Amino acid sequence: MIFTKYNYDIKNDIIKEDIKRIINQVYKLLPMREENVEWEKPLATIMVELSGMQRLFEGQQEAFLPLICKLEGLFTLTSDEDFQLYRRTIFECLGLLSDIKNNVD
Repeated sequence: MIFTKYNYDIKNDIIKEDIKRIINQVYKLLPMREENVEWEKPLATIMVELSGMQRLFEGQQEAFLPLICKLEGLFTLTSDEDFQLYRRTIFECLGLLSDIKNNVD
């Protein structure tokens, strides 16, 4: 179990499932961008959720900082020429999220 800053304990399996859901949401950003579908709003929603998760789980900030920074950077990659960097950054974020999920113990 992990304790939040409000002294509320959350089972590891619940946290892992939630991170798995976020992984799927981040992955969906890639085809959304490829198909010229609105991807900024879903990204903003992911950012809000991860920022809240980072604040909630004290002592885990170092795991979330690079992830949040990379996701925030996606907002600047809007031209067609930026797509490969956008794609690579998505996969880097997926790796960081997997690391966070695997370290929940």
